[in-house]
Amino acid sequence: MSTTQVVPDASGSASAREGYPDHRRMVRFDWTGTPLHWVPGDPFSTHMVNVLHLLLPAGERWFIGVVNEAAPLVGDPEVARAIQPFVQQESWHAWAHAVVLDEMAKHGIDSEPFTKSLERYFARTGSPKPNWPEPLQRWWLHRRLADVAAIEHFTAVLGQWVIQNRGLDYAGADPMMLDLLRWHGAEEVEHRALVYDVFEDLSGSYVLRCLAMLFVAPSLLAWWLRGVRYLMAHDPTSPPRPRWRDWFRAARQYRVPGPWMLIVTTPMRYMRPGHHPSKEASTELARQYLAQSPAARHARATAGNGSA
Repeated sequence: MSTTQVVPDASGSASAREGYPDHRRMVRFDWTGTPLHWVPGDPFSTHMVNVLHLLLPAGERWFIGVVNEAAPLVGDPEVARAIQPFVQQESWHAWAHAVVLDEMAKHGIDSEPFTKSLERYFARTGSPKPNWPEPLQRWWLHRRLADVAAIEHFTAVLGQWVIQNRGLDYAGADPMMLDLLRWHGAEEVEHRALVYDVFEDLSGSYVLRCLAMLFVAPSLLAWWLRGVRYLMAHDPTSPPRPRWRDWFRAARQYRVPGPWMLIVTTPMRYMRPGHHPSKEASTELARQYLAQSPAARHARATAGNGSA
């Protein structure tokens, strides 16, 4: 079960449990001054992070579909109340990253072949099975919830990483892109426990939780590496093909998460018997960033003026 510590957000309201969302922040970003290689002189680090823009719109929409399917079955009222703000946050994340894809298209990178392939993958491997017998339908929902909870573990870890690390700042990365990444990362930290607790409420199977991570971790890595190759192959500046040494170099400079973090330590922590997302990352750190994020501050001011 999740912890019951009350955690205030930047606006003074509070979530009932650690790791639950409070509300949607309707942030917007101006990409007119952002260059194609927003990490100056480093196409690899740029596109290693840009893969998130490829993966997240379809991924977030899939998360929403699975959680909405589970929502009527949730028995814990605190968990049930947190589903709507979670869905609202995830829908806004999907929109914000899709806008970046539109900007990349203006720079000559057409992402549609990749994103359509990803959407077909989710449709094939993650859609409901209404023709299955009811016990199998129930198991299939639990399985997909376990997958989403495992991915949410990765997004929380990555969110904490991008808030804390300053390698991209030292590299002179575009501040607008950094704000997008850190705003999104902070909200992922903020709502990191919700899907896990939905899964626990409906299933709670430790074996299924571990099996989901064993499936999710290699699948996520494969799609991520495929995305890096796709972006660099379609980059009109014709950068060299990505190499493993590029990843190791960028990780040493704290511009991207390292292979050991993504492949080993993050999945292993999740599969510990006593794991709970409330023990992973820091809500306080996330909300400190949300309090100072230029885009989030503008969204609060706009909402205060009745314009949002």
